[in-house]
Amino acid sequence: MKVLSYGVGNQTDQNELSIEEANQRGDQCIPAHFANANLILSNNAIIEKVSVKYDYKEKVLLVQKNNKVTIGAPNIVKSVQFLNPELDQLINVGQLGRSYGRQGFYTVLANTGDNYLVSYQSIEEKNQSKNEVMPSTEIFGAPKDEPVMIQREDFLISENQKLYVLENFKSKALSQFGDRADLLKSYVKQEKLKFKNVDDLKKFAQYLWTL
Repeated sequence: MKVLSYGVGNQTDQNELSIEEANQRGDQCIPAHFANANLILSNNAIIEKVSVKYDYKEKVLLVQKNNKVTIGAPNIVKSVQFLNPELDQLINVGQLGRSYGRQGFYTVLANTGDNYLVSYQSIEEKNQSKNEVMPSTEIFGAPKDEPVMIQREDFLISENQKLYVLENFKSKALSQFGDRADLLKSYVKQEKLKFKNVDDLKKFAQYLWTL
């Protein structure tokens, strides 16, 4: 693999932010603050030890250098491997089969071989009606009949380039796993797994991959 000293490849329309402007995006970034990482590019070149965070609202990488932040298009980056082992790796949505209209990166919660448990965070605009009760994920309020911004986190499992969306641990959602569904239902009940509990999601995925 070719090792590059800095940069995110040939890009068009590169913009820059000040450090202060970039720091204001902490609530919509992974991680919230800049962290050192290696970037693995689509041509398998490596950009070593850059200070980066991922803006999942705008679907862009923010790369910090010399008191400036470059806004980088993520499509040429296969993965972001943070040097802090406590931070989860990011993998481009295009690496796990069909993207189903998603852009940017998944957060890798667990993986083994070609199998991945990932989450996809996004902030979406939603129109609310007068009688609609907004979910607890609302982060920016707005008067009735005006759009609000909703933060979402979806969990997915990828097996050999086939992607499953985990809406919950109920029978209908587990039926997508075919002849493994009954075993999975029993395991969820036996272990009392709670959906959206990351540790429980990891246990579920690890068990699925043994079947």
